[in-house]
Amino acid sequence: MNRARGRGVNNNAIVGKDTKVFLFDMGNVVVKGIGISRKIANRLGVPHDQFELDYHHWIYPLMEGEVTPGQYWHHAEKVFGRRIEEDLLAVCFTPYLNDEVADTIGRLRNLGYRVVCASNTYASHWEILREMGVLSLFDALYPSHEMGLTKPSHAYFRHILEAEGIGADEAYFVDDSIEHVESARSLGIPALHYSGEDASCELQRVFEPLLG
Repeated sequence: MNRARGRGVNNNAIVGKDTKVFLFDMGNVVVKGIGISRKIANRLGVPHDQFELDYHHWIYPLMEGEVTPGQYWHHAEKVFGRRIEEDLLAVCFTPYLNDEVADTIGRLRNLGYRVVCASNTYASHWEILREMGVLSLFDALYPSHEMGLTKPSHAYFRHILEAEGIGADEAYFVDDSIEHVESARSLGIPALHYSGEDASCELQRVFEPLLG
């Protein structure tokens, strides 16, 4: 879904003095190793592109909580002719903590800033992240499957701004998807596109005025 990795780097805004709340994406930002589709295809014994073609149509309904994993796998059994007795969305999800971002979040909170998680996710992934202790990094959580909204919709960002009681210029958003970043910027939310080989340098550059 991130079709233009590497674009937008020069537009990354330095954290401003008026920032009150930081919004961090979860996958490929706070945690790495989130890819599941190839692992699932291997488990099912079907070509990856064949699985991906079907799975693509179910991603947003799953992330918005309109469809449960059980409902999807019931459908997948018919499509792929396989008996599926476990939630492969969870089985094949093996994330690990991205230390540099976790450290940034900890330092922000130590300075008294509010940090929230703004994530497109599935219910089964969220529980795994909870068990890992990753969710405790944040002051508040805004997972798509509970909100019924997903990035890059403006409604998703407006929901968080309203819940936090802040204006767009009082937020700062970090995400690996350029589509999500550009949507936030179009609402007036300063943002960092955290992706590619420049990600670590850009993370340091935009937060340096605040964290030193």
